[in-house]
Amino acid sequence: MLAVRLAIILIGAWAVGPILAKRLSVGEPRPGRLRGWIIFIAIITWVVLFSVGMLRHLTFHSKAFDLAIFDQVIWNLANGYGWECSVRGMHDLRGDHFEPILLLFVPIYKVLPSVAWLLGIQAAALIGAGLILRATYRERIGEIPSFILFGAFCLYAPVHWLSLADFHPIAIAPLFIAIAWFGSRKNNLYYFLIGLIGLAACGEEGLIVGGWWGAWEFLSRRPWRQTGNENPGTNRIFGWVGCALLPILWAAFVYLSMIYIPAHRIEGEGYFYVHRYHYLGSSVGEIAKNFVLRPGLWIRHAFDSRGLALLALYLVPLALLPLRRPGTLALLIPTILYTLLSVADDQRSIFHQYTAVWIPFLFIAAAEGMIVLRTTASWSMDMRMNPKIVQMRLATGLLVASILGFLAFSPIFGFSMHPEFLTPEYWAAEAKGVVQSVKPQEAVSAPSALCPHLSHRRMLLRQPETNWGGEEVVVVLPEFPPSE
Repeated sequence: MLAVRLAIILIGAWAVGPILAKRLSVGEPRPGRLRGWIIFIAIITWVVLFSVGMLRHLTFHSKAFDLAIFDQVIWNLANGYGWECSVRGMHDLRGDHFEPILLLFVPIYKVLPSVAWLLGIQAAALIGAGLILRATYRERIGEIPSFILFGAFCLYAPVHWLSLADFHPIAIAPLFIAIAWFGSRKNNLYYFLIGLIGLAACGEEGLIVGGWWGAWEFLSRRPWRQTGNENPGTNRIFGWVGCALLPILWAAFVYLSMIYIPAHRIEGEGYFYVHRYHYLGSSVGEIAKNFVLRPGLWIRHAFDSRGLALLALYLVPLALLPLRRPGTLALLIPTILYTLLSVADDQRSIFHQYTAVWIPFLFIAAAEGMIVLRTTASWSMDMRMNPKIVQMRLATGLLVASILGFLAFSPIFGFSMHPEFLTPEYWAAEAKGVVQSVKPQEAVSAPSALCPHLSHRRMLLRQPETNWGGEEVVVVLPEFPPSE
């Protein structure tokens, strides 16, 4: 069934796209007219993504992992309890991940604590990434193609699935990737570095991606060349900065994963997520060593049927345009391997947050792919064809693929729609009564489905845990869903 849907999307993009391109004017529309539509689409998309996330929460479909975890730790930070997170069973959440981006929510939680801030800002960050990418390419590919690029971003099923996966700091990373790419393409080192700092603040994975990106800038800009480069001074600065970023950021990842994060865990425990790559080794160093020296251990696992299906789910709704720019697509290598090498099925899935970093890089490669074909249209296609017509064919192909991909895979609407995620559970009314009966700051042990509704307290345990190592009385709440 998956293969059929993917085939329909590709056939539709390649067959209907050129027909649709002939019906569209190749002239540039008035910028003000498109700007109004972009603002309208951005607002509607934000309302939809935020509403979906809140509906999932209010109907008791959000869980302790991970909405209650982040909600509680931010509430604790705002109330002077540090990084303690009892619902995660950790006295210091910095022993799980490095995510200082959470500190930005603390001032808001001091005034009005609510998960609505997390879900609303996450939705705004995703849409902001699409808007920045559109602004980056508006002059390079034209008003209409860049408008279609933004529309495709808003229709992209992985963006919708992120909204149904509760809140995660890594889901904010696409915004910072877009900022860094804007700085890179505009030769603005300030925006580039701000974007990379923000990316690193969303999780230690961002350090791997940022270091690799630095190496990519170094190799693509070739700062050692004195001639033959456009803007040679800027290229040299960017190139050598990129060269420095690789060892700095990767060394920071090694430090965090081997020293800083384990130091905030129970004595003797290492980096928790090593177990997801256990077939490569039992430590970060051993995993890295076997990755390089024994590729046979991971290649077959990474690119098995599940891994290839996941790649197809992300590429086909973009009409395979990213594959036309493999040099740019190389930016994805570390985050793709970080995902596909894992043995955890939820990490190798469209339904969770683990592939959030893929999204902006795929759209960047798609936009760059249109530029490549535009500049080579005179020999790659009909010698008499106007490059703008080629551009429009690519854009309309992307438009058709994104619409069909939305209908085929979006959880919000279409064949993959999941209304059960947005409708109340049969026990929701009873659960709401239980939540309302709990006194503020009362220590409780709650089922996972109730935890996000009780996380504004210092002691919240996820059942079956009933003891946090102290003598405080813990109220054990009824089980939900109720036992038959």
